[in-house]
Amino acid sequence: MIKKGFFLVALAAVMLVSCDDDNGNEPIEIDTEGQFVRILASDVEASNYYVINPSEGTLETVAGQYAAGRLYTSPSGRYVSVINTSENSAAFFDSGIEGHEDHAHIKGTPKWALTKSTGNRPVHFYGRGDNMLVFNDGDGTISHFKESTLHSEASARTFSIGTAHHGAPALFKNGTIAVTQKDGSTAWTLPERVRVIDMDGNELHASTIQTGGIHGEAGNGETVLFGCVEGILRVNQDGTQSLIANPASFGDEWIGSILYGAESEVFIGFDSGRGVYEIDLATETIEVIEENDKLVAATFDWEGHNLILVYSDGLVKVLDGHGFTTIASKNLEINFPESGSTGAPTYVASEEFLYISDGINGSISMYKKENLEFVSRIDLPGKPARMALMGNLAHDDHEH
Repeated sequence: MIKKGFFLVALAAVMLVSCDDDNGNEPIEIDTEGQFVRILASDVEASNYYVINPSEGTLETVAGQYAAGRLYTSPSGRYVSVINTSENSAAFFDSGIEGHEDHAHIKGTPKWALTKSTGNRPVHFYGRGDNMLVFNDGDGTISHFKESTLHSEASARTFSIGTAHHGAPALFKNGTIAVTQKDGSTAWTLPERVRVIDMDGNELHASTIQTGGIHGEAGNGETVLFGCVEGILRVNQDGTQSLIANPASFGDEWIGSILYGAESEVFIGFDSGRGVYEIDLATETIEVIEENDKLVAATFDWEGHNLILVYSDGLVKVLDGHGFTTIASKNLEINFPESGSTGAPTYVASEEFLYISDGINGSISMYKKENLEFVSRIDLPGKPARMALMGNLAHDDHEH
């Protein structure tokens, strides 16, 4: 079974609206986190994008080409990849913030970067170091971007990996790529295998394990895990592969979404309406963190320190990513669409705050992550489709 050319930039700065939440709670006064954290949100209906500065309480509306872009933060945090699959478009938005280990610089105003790709049906994004990859489902190619040249190169470099399919790449620390492979052994569009290739698409390590279908991937630089019908397909940097079997209780269900928490150094498997699981590389086992048929979302915060769980009844939990103990648990006002995914809420979390979008009424709510206390509501000119954090968590600006 299948698991579920040119940009015109017009900036209109307005103040954020800080108002009562739907329970009548007053917004609280806080010292917001580093002045270099930004939120980029796409719009459900319009081609506008919204740049939000929570620290200063400002919002800028930026014109783009297409509505409802899917957003992915670049490895450095400075850029956000904006992908529109049906329009064959992959572009990048620059926060204007250059981060270093202990500080950040304002390098310019928020704007679109020069580099873009017109690959056929771009879908999956993966970044590590200076390199970023977008898999193009329509023709079985990968578009390769470099953060260092996003303002100097007009087009992405694209190379073929073989048969077109709904696929995904993942980068290892040595610059090689684990990429899905369609061998045609199943009738659906999902791939069945994974092989290791170089940055030109040449095979370095052939697939050794055939699955009944693959979806979802995450890696730590040395190992990449892929969700598959039989369990979790483990692919190591040296090309060796193994299969971590599903628990017997799964039946014909399987994990189609995998997350990696960089700070906590743990892999998480998530299945909406079923549960969230730790994938233990040392023992090659899948352990239950929680099973609940109301669970609808799971995401790590920006640093990969805390795991955020969201339920269909509005319950939100913040878990410690190291031991999965509960830090905070609270029912929040979250607006879910009556049917379909249009206007569905999305979630991003930084060092101190959790942000939840309302794609029905056009706002983003901000909560303190440590206790899920309401902070403020950000009213947007449109309706948010997706969100991504960008910038840097540094708390000061060093001049040099």
